[in-house]
Amino acid sequence: MRKILLKIRKIVAGATFAAALVVLIIPFLMLGIDTATVYLNELLLTATLIVIVPSAILDYENQKWVSSVEKQMPVLVRGVSESQETGVTIVKALEKVVEDKMVGKPLSDEVRTITVQMSWGTSFESALTKFKDRIGSPIVNRFCALVLEASRSGGQIKQVFTNTSGFMQEMKEMDEETDAEMRPYIIVIYAAFLVFLFTAIILVQSFFKPLEGYPQILSQLSVMGVSTFRDFFYKNMLISAVTGGLMAGKIGERRIAGGLKHAIILVGIGYGVFFFMIPPGWL
Repeated sequence: MRKILLKIRKIVAGATFAAALVVLIIPFLMLGIDTATVYLNELLLTATLIVIVPSAILDYENQKWVSSVEKQMPVLVRGVSESQETGVTIVKALEKVVEDKMVGKPLSDEVRTITVQMSWGTSFESALTKFKDRIGSPIVNRFCALVLEASRSGGQIKQVFTNTSGFMQEMKEMDEETDAEMRPYIIVIYAAFLVFLFTAIILVQSFFKPLEGYPQILSQLSVMGVSTFRDFFYKNMLISAVTGGLMAGKIGERRIAGGLKHAIILVGIGYGVFFFMIPPGWL
């Protein structure tokens, strides 16, 4: 569990997108258009996974780190507030919270960074701003905004920490309640995707496939056969899986990037169902 810088995640996203384009282009150059077209669905699947899997792994690792910090923030604020009641400075209060092991990694490492910066002459406001930027969490951002505003307006930092300790816990509980309330909507997205897969299978197997015995009807429909419908639904499945997964992330975690893992799951389910129920033409 470690912090993944936003810059690194952007670089990885760009690199994987370029790699996906290479995966799509090279087979057409090496095998020819006709042969590569036979495996186009699998190439699209591979390119999609190349784009989203690395970014999903990095986002998941980074979010675990952020969540660990968020869970310990109420303890940190409460510990600093209690320590300041004894009359120690903010730096000593932060050091005492770490020394007493009231918070663990990774938050303890970030607190040490704040105390080191302040011991080198950095102001409390500047150190806290850098802390907020490093974490990149809505909960931490709200807390830092309150403390910084109180400090700039001439309020006592001690009183701010005392009043904020309960507020931090409430914010965390509210986020957990929101997650629980949004979970049924994520289930709806998965259910809608499964309904799409079921409908596609029924249409291909029970409607379009029997039409292969009636070429005159297929001719009037201006199609070349059941493979055309299979490819059409396959591409729609990939689009639905990715967009549905991203939507699930936005609903469940209020972050589009949080939906990458859902997109991977939906793509895997969709391809597995299509592979066994509507086998690709190259089998």
